[in-house]
Amino acid sequence: MCFLPPMCVFCRHYNQDAGVNGPDCSAFVEIPDQIFHGDFDHREPFPGDGGLRFELDPEQADDFEEVMEMKAKLAEGA
Repeated sequence: MCFLPPMCVFCRHYNQDAGVNGPDCSAFVEIPDQIFHGDFDHREPFPGDGGLRFELDPEQADDFEEVMEMKAKLAEGA
């Protein structure tokens, strides 16, 4: 199990105040598990996203880079 935050939390479209059905964003009323759990890279099209994809929130850039580096190191050790 990975305790690093999902890529979604670094996106400018992410809604910090989770919806009734779970985390949401401008693209989804409920973010699909495949995206939220990192099984799908939402920089690519996903059914139902209405053309909205991951866009890095500039205020989150440093934290995003740090988390992506940690994930890469974890993947190397897997």
